[in-house]
Amino acid sequence: MRRNVLAIGLITLLIGVTIISISSIRVPDPLHSTSTMFKGIIDNKSRTILVLNDVQKGKNISLSIIPYNSFDLINIKIINPKGTLMFDQNSSQEFFSTLAPTISGNYSAVLFNLNNQDIYTNSMFGNSILFDSNKHPKFEIYTIFSGVIIFLIGIAICIIWITLKFFEMLRTKTRYKQLS
Repeated sequence: MRRNVLAIGLITLLIGVTIISISSIRVPDPLHSTSTMFKGIIDNKSRTILVLNDVQKGKNISLSIIPYNSFDLINIKIINPKGTLMFDQNSSQEFFSTLAPTISGNYSAVLFNLNNQDIYTNSMFGNSILFDSNKHPKFEIYTIFSGVIIFLIGIAICIIWITLKFFEMLRTKTRYKQLS
């Protein structure tokens, strides 16, 4: 049984690394590509803030917003780490914009509902390499996330195997002392 646990753990690790590696071909530098997503309701006259941590100077960032009703009016602002407003625009259509950060740090995108009713939106704020040519998030992002989760599960299984092996050795050592 213990060998089965080890085999399952090692196979899971291998699958996780393989998924991450294959997905990384289409998304260069995936571990340094940050993104944040919001899929939900923005209440009447309220706002949602998307924060993008550790943005590197010179690596383009993009904001994609898809409102589910074309009559929904949203005010979109992007703020740099110093609090300077980099972008301010109203939109009621699908929206996509790319900016080149002038300084490194945490950037914020503020989505403000200008309607008198709640609106439903699907938004993503992240490095530009995470979007395809049609301005939609790349499928590989989700594959990379699943690869990381599978990899972590493999590590947990291997830790369980090490713990079982340790207790087996401890039990064997205790039996040996009792016999002598």
